[in-house]
Amino acid sequence: MESDLRVKKAVDCIKSGGIIAIPTDTVYGVGADPFNVEAVQKLYTIKGRPEDKPIPLVLGTVEDVKQVAQNLTGYFYHLTEKFWPGGLTIVVEAKNLLPQLTAGGTTVGLRIPNQLILLEILQKFGSPLAITSANISGQPAATSPDEFGEELTSKIDYIVDDGKTPGPIPSTVYDISVSPPQVRREGVIPAETLAKELMCYNK
Repeated sequence: MESDLRVKKAVDCIKSGGIIAIPTDTVYGVGADPFNVEAVQKLYTIKGRPEDKPIPLVLGTVEDVKQVAQNLTGYFYHLTEKFWPGGLTIVVEAKNLLPQLTAGGTTVGLRIPNQLILLEILQKFGSPLAITSANISGQPAATSPDEFGEELTSKIDYIVDDGKTPGPIPSTVYDISVSPPQVRREGVIPAETLAKELMCYNK
């Protein structure tokens, strides 16, 4: 019952254009409706995030990919089968997304997190969520609400407190929109693992 109430409050907050703080399977994140330009702008503002840095999306199901990405390859679906839900953010060609979200670019990072209450929120919301680590830009990502600091906490509309996350290591960001694919950020999935996966796929 408590979980249901938190999920409802979080979804209501997102739908009204608010910012939520939410645990993931890596670190805490701050999230918003990716199709609401004012909410996306708020995400940049509360973090002090440079506006040339795009914001990734988390999804509830692989089917949700079709809302936000296009020209997906077989390798993309191979990776989703191997690593989703989990700590791999896959960068692909974006579709129908706000330029503020993609920082004016043509790609977007996507992942399905392995975190129950976040998945419940995503499924009830019925759409991907724009989410970035819960911290002021340049500072360490928070692994619990206690680490947010007053500057960030005061700007968040609703905090889903579900204890400590496994962090502090974030997801690995793997760009398959380029050839050969590139690891853009080292994270919980080692680059060596992805290199081996690519070799196996191409055999």
